[in-house]
Amino acid sequence: MGIVRESLILMIFVAVVAITISDAVPFDTYYQPLWGPDHFTVTGQGKEVQLLIDSSSGGSGFKSKQEYCSGIFRMQIKISYKLTGGVITSFYLISGGEAIGNHDEIDFEFLGTNGTLQTNVFVNDEGHREELIKLWFDPSQDFHTYELNWNAKQILFKVDEMTVRTFNYPGSYIPRPLHVEATIWNVSWAGTVDWSKAPFTSYYRGFYIDGTPCK
Repeated sequence: MGIVRESLILMIFVAVVAITISDAVPFDTYYQPLWGPDHFTVTGQGKEVQLLIDSSSGGSGFKSKQEYCSGIFRMQIKISYKLTGGVITSFYLISGGEAIGNHDEIDFEFLGTNGTLQTNVFVNDEGHREELIKLWFDPSQDFHTYELNWNAKQILFKVDEMTVRTFNYPGSYIPRPLHVEATIWNVSWAGTVDWSKAPFTSYYRGFYIDGTPCK
């Protein structure tokens, strides 16, 4: 049993190392700034991004250069260690230029900085599919990998290679082009921001995309 256990641990370690290496791509390979340029910083020789929010700003964000109709979208994220409500750290797929109108959306959202992770899916502008994910770690202490594996039949939400939610589309679903966004912002329904602790900074790296661009 000891040999089997050690082999399993080694396999997991090798898989994590392989993911880390494959995800170590520069930010500008797939992404570009979206908004809040004065609160957006690229570090680590172009392989890490810091998004900041304070009382003088609405936050910051970035987006993918292309739209996709399916694929695997992976990001390593570390949220702010300063405890507050109201601040949203997010990584999601979305159609169109804005989250309005008849849109599709697939969300990872940290509600505040207490480690509450929410997933949600919008189809033809219909949402209300929120699910809270209980994490087995503190997401502010280190980077962890968040993955959206999306096709016309289903979405797999993964955290550190573990599937934490599966959403199956109705048979009539036709994928519309989606692009990736990652943002930090604030909203009252997620709690009250303690601006005395600002600024709040979220960290992103591992800008991995294996997607099918829409023609």
